[in-house]
Amino acid sequence: MTSDAGVQHYSCMTDGPRFPELRRPTAGRQPALILRPWRAADIPALAAEMSLEYPTAGMWSRPDERPVRTELPGGTQRRTGLADERDAARWLASQARGWRDGDRLSFAVLEADDARGCVLAGNVGLKNRVETGRIGERATAEIGYWTAVAARGRGIAPAAVRAVTDWVFDAFAGDSLRQIMLVHDIDNPASCRVAEKARYPFLELSPANPPHWFTDGHIHLRLRG
Repeated sequence: MTSDAGVQHYSCMTDGPRFPELRRPTAGRQPALILRPWRAADIPALAAEMSLEYPTAGMWSRPDERPVRTELPGGTQRRTGLADERDAARWLASQARGWRDGDRLSFAVLEADDARGCVLAGNVGLKNRVETGRIGERATAEIGYWTAVAARGRGIAPAAVRAVTDWVFDAFAGDSLRQIMLVHDIDNPASCRVAEKARYPFLELSPANPPHWFTDGHIHLRLRG
């Protein structure tokens, strides 16, 4: 692995034939992309990205896996992001557990470089909307994503969301899955644009519902077919 200007370049090899590998060719400003399950070689790049910005507590597969860092007035505690490579390794282990159990499927989004290597560009993950259980066992799933700071503004997020959506509907064609939601805070117009470009039309407003979520949001919905 090499690094220049804070960017991690490394091999894009997959973990083997049992894992899916999705590829998107170059299109306009959007670079060629490779999407695959996370692996140990991603740890340095993930930790470096998290040192720049922590996108969301929803990165963790289960709430009890999230690290608790800060005690707030009144004795309450606030969960925060990855602090170092040890946290990054724990997070990758939680994603591997999601693939093993089938209840959370997370893809590392990698931008292919000129040396047949790759640069971390983001993450796309899928889970059931409310109910527990394996993906495909419920009618409604929810897709989420984050984009690396240096990868924004080039169409990577909508291309990655489309790639995973198409794969999921194809991979679970014979199961109960019928629709996928993309939900974001109402004050995040960038995510609204990503949803539209990823062919997730706006469905309805999702009112705040503390303590589960504290702000109003938009629900976008993509139907099978």
